[in-house]
Amino acid sequence: MKEYMNILEGLVDQLTLSAILEMLERICHKKAEHLRTHWKDEDSAKRWDKAAKQIENLNVDI
Repeated sequence: MKEYMNILEGLVDQLTLSAILEMLERICHKKAEHLRTHWKDEDSAKRWDKAAKQIENLNVDI
């Protein structure tokens, strides 16, 4: 886990926290769309969309 934290910290240092959160938001939306399109799993898709919305609300420029 520590190795992944170091990698993530490096990405935040190279980019910004805001950029990382924006990418995570996009990933969540893509996962939701994939679940809807390929698995017809609306419940899981809604959870991924909710996560994306929460990340969007959390996102601040630091």
